[in-house]
Amino acid sequence: MNVLYELFCMGSAPSISESDIKGANFQQFLSKTMPSAKQIIDDDYMKQAATARLKSVVGSKSHSPSNTLRTVASMFDAASAACEFQRERCMLEWLQTCVTTAVEMAFAEANGTAVKPSKGPDPEEEFVQQEPKSRYYRIGDSDDDFVPSDEDAIVPAAPKKKPNRRKRKEEEDQLVPDEAKGASSVISAGAGSKAVVKYFTQQQGGPSAAMGNGYYARSYFFPSKESFNSFISVLNSAKSTIDVCVFAMTDDDVADALIDAKKRNVKIRIITDNQQAAGKGADAARLQADHGIPYKTDNTTGYMHNKFAIVDSATLINGSFNWSKGARFKNRENIIITNIPECIKEFQKQFEKLWAEF
Repeated sequence: MNVLYELFCMGSAPSISESDIKGANFQQFLSKTMPSAKQIIDDDYMKQAATARLKSVVGSKSHSPSNTLRTVASMFDAASAACEFQRERCMLEWLQTCVTTAVEMAFAEANGTAVKPSKGPDPEEEFVQQEPKSRYYRIGDSDDDFVPSDEDAIVPAAPKKKPNRRKRKEEEDQLVPDEAKGASSVISAGAGSKAVVKYFTQQQGGPSAAMGNGYYARSYFFPSKESFNSFISVLNSAKSTIDVCVFAMTDDDVADALIDAKKRNVKIRIITDNQQAAGKGADAARLQADHGIPYKTDNTTGYMHNKFAIVDSATLINGSFNWSKGARFKNRENIIITNIPECIKEFQKQFEKLWAEF
């Protein structure tokens, strides 16, 4: 019967070669290998190559308990997506439950936690259908499991019994105080890095901000209209390039500054977190669809939690500041704006690495 299924009911599996997975990240690796699993199993050389790549991409991830469970869940999700029949998907879902339970019990025992067998359902009681559990797991105490605390962030969380006020806070984060509406750039549009240097060394902060030889490093804190004006002024100064790597981007004033730069033929690239890009009010997809500004996301179970930008390869903005209303008007945030060449070089190198990876 299985042979008849394969002959008449299933389409031919896509072929795969070593070059297809050589540079693939974790999610790409799963999406490429799962549909071609039979070829990999039947070909010893391909199986060896795929196993080596798997060890590489999994080895680069955190091996903390919760991250390990997320990694396993991603594997099962990819396998389920490659299945042709619902029967296979149900089998995989049940297998995932079995594997996850065994792994959780192993972690609990390793941590010295007693594992108590759960009580089965009482046949005398009315059965109540439970909601499907989240694919994400409760976060532990490890730094590898750090969950961003940004109020405006949209991060997956385990279900809680308490009423969840996060949605209301997200909506409030999109509100702009009347007295703070609008943004004021103190540097002319497209003025370039020389105008930025002049502003930060001679005007904003004066000599105390300068470090000699035309270099400077200025710190800003939020919420503050002055801080935001300095931030937006750097974006507004762009003549050639803006490379953005930021966790959350929902502030329309910032999006408008990028749109204006695009109209001046500034080349813009955006890297953002995949979950944030899919959230309410996120600007990255809109900027690409409506204005041709390309963006990429991490597509991993972790977070792309950077918050930096490089303007004209000459000015660096970096700090805790998300490009959102909540960060701008409510949160205690910070940025440093600098033109120190070594800092710019290292951040540019990291941006190029992430852009190639994603």
